[in-house]
Amino acid sequence: MPATFTLTAEQLEEFDRRGVLRLPGFYPKADIEVMAERLWTDLEQRFGMLRGQPDSWSTTRPAQFHTLVRTGAFDALGSYRMSDLADALLGAGAWDSPRDWGHPLVTFPSTAPDLPRPPWHLDIGAALYLRPMPILRAFTFLEPVLPDGGGTLCVAGSHRLALEMDDANEGPTLRSQAIRERLRRDHPWLAGLFAAKSEKVRELMDADAQVGAQAVRLEEMTGDKGDLIIMHPALLHASAHNALDRPRMMLTTWVYRRGAFAP
Repeated sequence: MPATFTLTAEQLEEFDRRGVLRLPGFYPKADIEVMAERLWTDLEQRFGMLRGQPDSWSTTRPAQFHTLVRTGAFDALGSYRMSDLADALLGAGAWDSPRDWGHPLVTFPSTAPDLPRPPWHLDIGAALYLRPMPILRAFTFLEPVLPDGGGTLCVAGSHRLALEMDDANEGPTLRSQAIRERLRRDHPWLAGLFAAKSEKVRELMDADAQVGAQAVRLEEMTGDKGDLIIMHPALLHASAHNALDRPRMMLTTWVYRRGAFAP
């Protein structure tokens, strides 16, 4: 019998309020290990980067994983549990399976940030409706990610600011850059966050803040092998510096609601 999954009422409330939710042990660790091995094989073949050999980790942010993804290396992400999750958040049978499951997000350790500031953005564009939620954005942990280990940064609760702004807009859905600029202009705490250099962002981490009428909190995505984090596409988020001694290895997936794009 295929494994099924149901979000509790408490989890649904948390996701609605914060725009981000961690689901521990969502995927079997055996499946995770197979996917991790496929990723490490690709890194060895293309970059000479070997698992467990830090001296070989020559590239901070390896990219261009399209060929690997197209082989179906991460198709195990499209499990029955993921289908149940997409049905719960996007509507039963109201979404399309992605052509490819899983796109690697890999950040190797570096002594100093390779980005001067985190690139804050939202996963939305002018052709995308924001209500009902158009995209299920999911992050899967292939390796444990600890604090300061390069996990994606996010501002929990910030999706509500974007949704309010979009509701008040009479034209097409606002683009990520336009929302970010309005948030910077109207809210000093967010202006300070956007201006903060990468090495200073840690000082703002895990402290509650009030932005207008909305409570927000700067966090980073941490977790263990097989954990899943789901994120609202209107949540502010950014890549981060990996200051630890292990690589950050995650997969991200976009599942779109059918009809989410304006004609």
